[in-house]
Formats: sequence, structure tokens, C-alpha cells
Amino acid sequence: MEVEVKTLTPLWTGGAKSGTVDRVHETGIIGSLRWWFEVMVRGMGGEACDPTAAEKKCIYDAEKPNKGICRVCEIFGATGWRRRFRLVVDDYTKPDPSVTKVTLENCRYIDSKGRTRVPTWYFPGRLDDKPRIGSLTLRIRQTAPDFQTAIIGGLLQFMADWAAMGARAQLGFGVFELPSGRLDTKPLYEWLVGGARTRTYTRLPSLQNIFLARIRLENATVQDTFNLKYDIRQLFSGQQNKSLRHFVMGTTKDQRIAAKVKISRPYNNALIRVWGWIPEEARVYEGRWNRDSVVDAIYNHLRTKYSLEVWREMNSSRDTETPNNGDSQAFLRSLLGLEDGDHAT
Repeated sequence: MEVEVKTLTPLWTGGAKSGTVDRVHETGIIGSLRWWFEVMVRGMGGEACDPTAAEKKCIYDAEKPNKGICRVCEIFGATGWRRRFRLVVDDYTKPDPSVTKVTLENCRYIDSKGRTRVPTWYFPGRLDDKPRIGSLTLRIRQTAPDFQTAIIGGLLQFMADWAAMGARAQLGFGVFELPSGRLDTKPLYEWLVGGARTRTYTRLPSLQNIFLARIRLENATVQDTFNLKYDIRQLFSGQQNKSLRHFVMGTTKDQRIAAKVKISRPYNNALIRVWGWIPEEARVYEGRWNRDSVVDAIYNHLRTKYSLEVWREMNSSRDTETPNNGDSQAFLRSLLGLEDGDHAT
């Protein structure tokens, strides 16, 4: 399978030197593919390990049930078990000179030493180190005869519709389109439903705790992305909410925490994507917050300050397409653009 990709916001996949992008790296794309695959497998109640925790990662063992690997590692590989597909990138992109330092001159925050600071985000100054824009071709090849590359194609279509590929999505990178037309998502759906089980995940990303939104802001600029990023952080302002703020929006201070909310740079003139995951259980809630109140604060900010085009969230009245839908398979079909008749048989 070959898939044509066109960037809508710059693409960041890392480089040989930290904090730079020297080309489009396959590993950066595979990492984002795997993350969303984990979300979907967990959403179907299937087994999906936590690859960020060394003690919970899969290790191939022929003596264990399912050879010691989860449903995700079955496709994406694990220690002793080869990935079921190979991804090759034909890279026709170029560095994006428009990616420069962003400063919010009218905003302030207090740093860990009590000093008043202006929010500023830094990006590579050297042109060849900047994230990439343009076109690329993804060549997906099976490495096992029983694997359908269309499963990865369906995953790419979902990401093109709702999210981003590559790294640093929290800084607006990685939104893309598939200019050659939609890819079939049914093989992905059928594979996922074929492994549906009843396990629940209260602390890891899954279909049950993600949200996917799109807002419209006419004449939007990159500054608007970072204004929104700042404003969402401020929803959880105050010293009493510091741990929650870092938990939701991330921090690079002390113990680094990845942002759970991603905000795209503007694309197609006026659109901005906002998506993320908020777990059902977390110590930082401390009785003052819970998942619903955190998500509701974000939803209400987008609804009142912007033109909210769509909000998707399973089993929630906030969902603009299928509110209060607690059926994970029906919710997945909706996200994948499948009709109700497109069931696995």
C-alpha cells in the first residue's frame, strides 16, 4: 500500500540532534500510529500494554498465552517479536521557515521561583532544523503474510480526520490530509472488533476517555493556537490547582509531564483541532475535580469563545453527533466514518 500525504500544519518527527528536525523519520510516524491504535484496542476492551512503563511492556514468550504479547504489540512489535509491517517514507518535504518563536505579549505567569514571566515558546532558528511542510509518500509493506496493510491505512484515515501524526502535537504540529482520497477504514474496524473483550482502563488513553473537537476562527494565526493553549491552562489556575494544571496541560519543569490536550495550528484558513484524553481516575483530582468537570471546563471554553463545529466524546451529552452513546463499537464506527451497516461479521 502507498499513501500520499500532504501536511496542513508543519510535521515534527525529530532528528539526529535533540530539538531539531532533519527529515521525516519513520519512527516518529509509527509512534503516533501506535498511540492511536492503543486507544482503539483499549476502547474495545482488548489487551494493550503501557509501553511507557518498563515493567508493563510486552516481551515475547512462546510459553505464555498469546506468546506474552498484547493486541497492540501483536501488530506493532515488542521485545522478541517483529512488527507486522514496514513503513518507508519517500520524503518530498522542506523546512518551514514560518515556524519561529511565539510570545504572548499580553499574558503573564508566575514561574517556580515566583518571578513574573511572559509565555514564550522557542523553535529551531536554523532553517534546516525546522519542522517540515509539503508532501510525502508512505509505503506500507507487510512483514507477515496474514497481515492486512489496510489496517494501517484505516488508522491513517482516522488521524487525518481527527488528530495529527508525528511528535509535538501539543505545539500544533502534524495535521495532514490524504489528497488521493479516503482510505477504507472497515478493515481496521473489523480487526478491532474481532479482538473485543471486556477489560476497562481508568488510567490509560482509550475511546472511553478521549475527546475530539474542531473549532472555527476566521483569519486565525499561530498566535491564536498559543492563546488558546494559555487560556486552557488558566482554566486550572491557582496554586491549589498546580498539580492538575501540569497533569492536563503538561510541564517541562522538574518531572516532565506530557500534555494531555493537543491544539493544532490553524489550517484551511480558519480551523483548529483540539483533542486529548482525561482519565477517569487520577490522584491530582484531590476531591475538587473529576474527569467530567475537567472536560466540561474545556468544552465550555471552546463553546463560548469560539465557533465549535464538532465535539466527539463517548457516552456524553456534550457529543454533537451521537450524544450519550455508550456503545464503544457504534462510537468507533462513527469516528471512522462507517455506516451502521458496516459491521464485522
